[in-house]
Amino acid sequence: MAARLLLLIPSFSLLAGAALLLNIAGNLTTEYQTVITLIPYLLTLVAALLGYGFNRSQVVLGALNLCCAYFLIQTGLQTSLDEAHTYVLFSLLSLLLPLHTGLIAAYQERGLITPYGISRIAGVVITYLLLYISWENRSLGYLLADLPMITLEMLRHDLYLSQAATIILSLALIPAGLAMWFRKTYTEAAILSSLFSAALLLALFDKPLVSSLFVSASLIALCISVMQTSHDMAYLDELTEIPARRALMTKFATLGRHYSVAMMDVDHFKKFNDTYGHDIGDQVLRMVAAQINKVSGGGKAFRYGGEEFTVVFAGKSEQECMMYLEEVRERIAHYQMHIRNKNRPDDNTEGKEHRNNEPETEIVHVEISIGVAEKTDHHQGPMDVMKTADEALYAAKEGGRNRTVASRQAQTPKAPPKKAPAKKPAAASGAKKDFAN
Repeated sequence: MAARLLLLIPSFSLLAGAALLLNIAGNLTTEYQTVITLIPYLLTLVAALLGYGFNRSQVVLGALNLCCAYFLIQTGLQTSLDEAHTYVLFSLLSLLLPLHTGLIAAYQERGLITPYGISRIAGVVITYLLLYISWENRSLGYLLADLPMITLEMLRHDLYLSQAATIILSLALIPAGLAMWFRKTYTEAAILSSLFSAALLLALFDKPLVSSLFVSASLIALCISVMQTSHDMAYLDELTEIPARRALMTKFATLGRHYSVAMMDVDHFKKFNDTYGHDIGDQVLRMVAAQINKVSGGGKAFRYGGEEFTVVFAGKSEQECMMYLEEVRERIAHYQMHIRNKNRPDDNTEGKEHRNNEPETEIVHVEISIGVAEKTDHHQGPMDVMKTADEALYAAKEGGRNRTVASRQAQTPKAPPKKAPAKKPAAASGAKKDFAN
């Protein structure tokens, strides 16, 4: 829930900024107002180029939808709405803008220069083009008598928002909200905020520069979403959703003279993959990453690669880190993973009968080994520290696994530990399996 709220902060902050600027927009000089009215066209070009460059069709569609609506507002709605011809244009535009926004939110990403992408772009352009041609021919006024009453009656007397527009906005909120909830991307957040922007734009339509400010805010949000998404693609690991190795290298560049690095590795991960398959192995990595990401003490977690993870502690010695690393290790060791029985039928009725005869799931435990090292005068930089931590990790593996070893502890001569014989995985479904040793 918190992660989703963080996604909304940039877009809705821009929306709040546009609302604040609305109070002073009317006091600007004519020259400044003219410049502000041109900004959405420039932002549309930027958003379209970014969307095209990163093959983000939703960004291009969202920018195109906003730009087309804005063009009609600037072209045909700068006069009084008392005229039938103008009022019909506003009424139809107030339906078309949120309708397209809801559809764009519902679209799956299918690329831009594809049959799906081209047809969706054509759908946006053609509908606005037909509305513009009808306005240009001054034929919209004849439709006034045929419009349903809900398109004529306002939701409130002090708002320029019809009942029909309110219904369309409410319906569009469903796919936009669901897309934001399940896809959890900055683009979905920007599209959701553009729906609120459209509602405010229409409701406060008599305010000076209202369309310029709110459309600009939405377009900026779309531009930012592309950059934020590209940043996440480069710096976040797709499987575990924690920072990846590139982010680790960036973190290394910001460290001072006093820090520690911990290297972690999932014990017997290959055995786990061979027993249950790669899909369950991926679930294990996600679980381990989620637990490591909860590390306290100021530690920052990264996925180094494969089943290896790294935690960086700025300003802490390896002994200070041991307590926090042990908490992570124990939390993972005591975590019960339920693995669904492969033989369980997909049919619910058969599944109920199956449950009466044998357990649906088996419980397994995953364990990790940890090595930690702090920066000393013998290290040239973070990579050397990480290498020392990796040697401590190797010592933890040699010492029996499922343990945390500090580099100084690993360098202390010890008698070689006696290895316990490897445990064979339990064959019966529902058995408790432990992949330590």
